[in-house]
Amino acid sequence: MRKDPTLACLLNLVLLGAGHIYLGQTAKGLLILAVGIALGMMVWPATVLVAIWAMYDAYKTAKNMPGATPPALARNL
Repeated sequence: MRKDPTLACLLNLVLLGAGHIYLGQTAKGLLILAVGIALGMMVWPATVLVAIWAMYDAYKTAKNMPGATPPALARNL
């Protein structure tokens, strides 16, 4: 099944780890969510860094998956 890298990235923006769960990497997504919650309770800026990394990683992972759809912006060019 094709996975959209842009959607995976945006899902992580809505909820940490959601993009990875969308990509079928449930354990990784739940780990990212748990780390984000734990860091959010201790150090707020660290949560932002985890969120940015999670968005990048979900985008990169989806883009490298077999049969991945091209990013939404590239399709419109």
